[in-house]
Amino acid sequence: MSIPNAIKASLWPVGVFLLSSFFYVISFPPWDIAEGAYLFAIPFLFWIFYKPGFKVYLITSVITCCVTWILMIWWLRHITYLGTVSLAIYLGLFNVSWFVVAWWAIPRLIDRLFWYRLSGLIGLSSLWVLLEYLRTFLLTGFPWLPLAVSQWNRPALLQIISYTGFYGISFILIFFNLGIALYLRHLIFKNHRGRTWYERICPEFYLSIALLLTAASGVVWTGTFTQDRSKSFRAAAIQPYIKPSIKWISEEAHSILDILEKHTLFLKPLDPDIILWPESVTPWPVVGDSNMRLWAQDRAQSFEVPILMGNMAKEENDIWYNTVNAVDPHHGLVFPYYAKRKLVPFGEYVPFQKIFPFIDKFVPLKADFKPGKLPELIPLKIAGQIYHVGPLICYEDIFPNLARGLTLQGADFLFVTTNNAWYGEESGAYQHAAHSVLRAVETRRPVLRCGNSGWSGLIDEYGNVRHVLLDHNGSIYFRGGAVMEVTRDHQWTQRLSVYMQYGDWFVGLSLFFVMWSFFTLKFWYMDKAPDLPELDIRNRRQHIFGKLK
Repeated sequence: MSIPNAIKASLWPVGVFLLSSFFYVISFPPWDIAEGAYLFAIPFLFWIFYKPGFKVYLITSVITCCVTWILMIWWLRHITYLGTVSLAIYLGLFNVSWFVVAWWAIPRLIDRLFWYRLSGLIGLSSLWVLLEYLRTFLLTGFPWLPLAVSQWNRPALLQIISYTGFYGISFILIFFNLGIALYLRHLIFKNHRGRTWYERICPEFYLSIALLLTAASGVVWTGTFTQDRSKSFRAAAIQPYIKPSIKWISEEAHSILDILEKHTLFLKPLDPDIILWPESVTPWPVVGDSNMRLWAQDRAQSFEVPILMGNMAKEENDIWYNTVNAVDPHHGLVFPYYAKRKLVPFGEYVPFQKIFPFIDKFVPLKADFKPGKLPELIPLKIAGQIYHVGPLICYEDIFPNLARGLTLQGADFLFVTTNNAWYGEESGAYQHAAHSVLRAVETRRPVLRCGNSGWSGLIDEYGNVRHVLLDHNGSIYFRGGAVMEVTRDHQWTQRLSVYMQYGDWFVGLSLFFVMWSFFTLKFWYMDKAPDLPELDIRNRRQHIFGKLK
């Protein structure tokens, strides 16, 4: 009994929605099934071969992408339900844009010359790169979970991003999806009888495999196997796990300081060389409150090691900054301090408030913070040696240009201080930490992270998680601390990666490929020659140039 065409037509959108959203979601934390990123676009791409109508294809892609993003950032509901849905729609529309262009481009690629098809595949892969790049600055910017993050626990594949930035991984993953989709079409739709060996293969498939293997071989040609590591210092990371609901209650201030001091003292017998505290850790600012400053300096003296912490600064005229401060046991509060440059919209400030004065912040912070202006490094003496700390606060580590700026200034390592307790004990902290892995490989600098409730740990220059704070149940969410042995690969000391030197050159190259592919698809598509695949090469060229004339 055959299935009616109407039922078949309705099954396609449902199947595409379920498969694509499933593969996309499981690719990212907390599931971390990285292989899903190699498959998520194939249902949509394969559906295009059956020539779906634009309306049903568009509606399916909108629903799929928006629902997918809602599932991935559902932890944000602890702050705002409306913001969660709005942000998911915003992020989903970038993916929708790519699927819509693919719907237009794929029919113009199939059954054409290989180099013509290859141009289209490179263009589509480059378009994904451009869309991810746009997310870094459009409407204040929120490049959360680019496709490359799905590979954060696959260091072998990540090494190429020291050359291309994370965009190179996203390009490869999209190209692989396209290659597999065309290979499936080649197997199912093509009649291979009487054809030559070349006509029986799908070169795009083999090229996508070769591209993936080339990236994975980066562990060989990027120095991973020739590391010259040595101990630098021992860092004690403290997770006080202060609940946001009591953070700004004045009656709780002394208990917060007691918790912080108590759990730091627990680690003193382990002889750390530096103490790490999370974002905005003290209830009063160390810059602007003399009593809080004296308390921090006294603790550094009693611990006999420097303290590196997230804090706040209150300057003249009641101007507030979210900061990273260091306290030296011998010289007190260290200057300069680092002021957060990329503030959280609707959390630390309200964007577009002049246009929409009725919009307020989603979190109970009384003051609006001002953004810092410079990629300020913090000089700090650790274990008898001066290190220049490159600080990043909260979600600043999802912006590659911020980490790059600190590295170009001379950062010896990056320090990410954050407070993910706002978002409950779900996937938010894991997703956040995954971005730090990309920053470590791009900059070839170790990344130390300290979170209020987790994720805290150490990531080396090659994206390997060397240490992560876990409790006895294996959870990152707990109150306590641990000491981490920080080592460095000397071949990257005072040396810059290609990405550090040349920045987003791969994005510029992607823009060129998108423009070239659009020209190819727009002007070389021969919709009036249905028998074109059977013409020989000379006739193809004559037809092409004839149409251009």
